[in-house]
Amino acid sequence: MDKLKLKLQEYYQRCQQQETRTKTSKEHAGGASVLDMENDILLQFGLPASKRFVQILHDFVSQREVNDHLLDYVSKKLRTAARKYLLAPVMSDLEQLDLAKEQKKSPYDLLPELGYPVNDYSVFLVGELLYRRNLVAADVLDELKKVQYADVWDDVMLLSRIVNYNTHELYHRLKEHDLRFIDDFVQHTTKQQVSRTASKKATPASEGYTPNYRTVSKVQVEDILFDEHQTPSIIGKLKSGSRYIRVTMVLEFSQLNQLLTSAGELGTEISHFIKKLMASPQKGKPASIDVKTEFGEILHLDNCYLEVYKPQHQSRGKWVETKDNFYFVDKILSKKEYDKKSKEADIREKIEECLELIGGSYTYYQRMRRLGITDDEAKLRAGLQDELLFKLSTFLHKLKD
Repeated sequence: MDKLKLKLQEYYQRCQQQETRTKTSKEHAGGASVLDMENDILLQFGLPASKRFVQILHDFVSQREVNDHLLDYVSKKLRTAARKYLLAPVMSDLEQLDLAKEQKKSPYDLLPELGYPVNDYSVFLVGELLYRRNLVAADVLDELKKVQYADVWDDVMLLSRIVNYNTHELYHRLKEHDLRFIDDFVQHTTKQQVSRTASKKATPASEGYTPNYRTVSKVQVEDILFDEHQTPSIIGKLKSGSRYIRVTMVLEFSQLNQLLTSAGELGTEISHFIKKLMASPQKGKPASIDVKTEFGEILHLDNCYLEVYKPQHQSRGKWVETKDNFYFVDKILSKKEYDKKSKEADIREKIEECLELIGGSYTYYQRMRRLGITDDEAKLRAGLQDELLFKLSTFLHKLKD
């Protein structure tokens, strides 16, 4: 058996041993060495330790038993990945960032391939500033280079844990390196920590506003983002008039499973893939699934309807919706449930129209009486000769007043 197969076999055994330990003991027994082994194995093929290549090793250790056939298969898969990666056209860091932004490539793939460490700050620069806030790629790259050159990754992470950080000596030392986004990072980290410790997510009721619900369907899902601490979100396109708009929708894990279950074979396949990621050795890290890249096609949600709303914030004493195409999913309705609800809403609307007409008839009745027409004749002309109908019209008229 060659050195690579021995290394793979040792890596498999080490991971299996970790799985049998408790979570507490994992943190102190061999966790770092497993990561080192992953780096060593990938380095032998000239591959960076990015998520897409590490996933090959995670798939390997998820098998029930190891044998020569499996070792040969993993070796071949790594060689194929290395050949494709090393023969790809040479691109500048800036070009890679622009392409990653367009493709929504996982920061856990991109950063190692650019030569930068994967930590909360580097992921924030790419995932939050570049992808979500549409910051210019050149600015993100400039910040990555400054932190790398000064070698202050750990210092930035430490700063994010300090109360009143901007008065601390460390903050002023980091500012000397002309770092532009550490304030945004600390504030973003603080918000995340608050949301993670909250027992429930903020709701319209708890915030104090009434949401404007919209019912949408035929959502095209391109990306799914999740981790085990925060609620997942789907990113994709939604038809608005004659064009498609890009939207982000936040939902609960149970709702995500409901959506995937309703989406046929592809939805089921994605659901199994997510469960596999959640059970992987890196399950605590955020995951980004590019649906088309992983499964060859985007996911169409055609068999259900989503009741969604935009979050609101106070501006000059009034609640206003966010301008972004960002929604929370409140309910998921099957086609049958939606049809029933639509029918009920239509009937209620027609009933309200009838009641409005009946209430208006009392006004006509009063006009007839003022013209000197007898009570019975006025009721007849107003269509209120039925005593019960006349009472109803009277009450409806009083409600209007």
